[in-house]
Amino acid sequence: MNLEEQFERNNLINNISLYELYYQVALGSIISKVNSQDKMSYDIDFEQALGSLYELILDLQAFDYADEIFEKELQKQAAMDALQNFVNEHLELVKAKEFEVDPIVNDINDDRFFNPAMSEICNKQMNNEISLWKDYITEDLSNQLIQSIHALES
Repeated sequence: MNLEEQFERNNLINNISLYELYYQVALGSIISKVNSQDKMSYDIDFEQALGSLYELILDLQAFDYADEIFEKELQKQAAMDALQNFVNEHLELVKAKEFEVDPIVNDINDDRFFNPAMSEICNKQMNNEISLWKDYITEDLSNQLIQSIHALES
């Protein structure tokens, strides 16, 4: 798996689209587990998403089969990020033991968190998501990110 290649415009659009869909669906599932009236943004933090994508690709580069597991690992990473952001916003629920984090972490890690209905939502929305990100991620932005990656690697 080539880090630079994954940040080329078309791959980046696809990867960020997948990340956002997985994040939003995971967050919706997590929120449904509590009876909280708090509103939480479903928008991803673009920098966090890029950082997660970068770290994931770095971690997977050591595996010969990285391309085969990339999407599943991206799904897990987005779910973990959604969980972390939820916990950060609702720490009082965790402290009061009204929300248990460990079972969700275990489900994500053991690939039991995303059920077929959640995956179907992601599949149905993918083209819409790609269309949104095509307007945002330009060739210039992609090149700037690749240059930043080179700077990090030096």
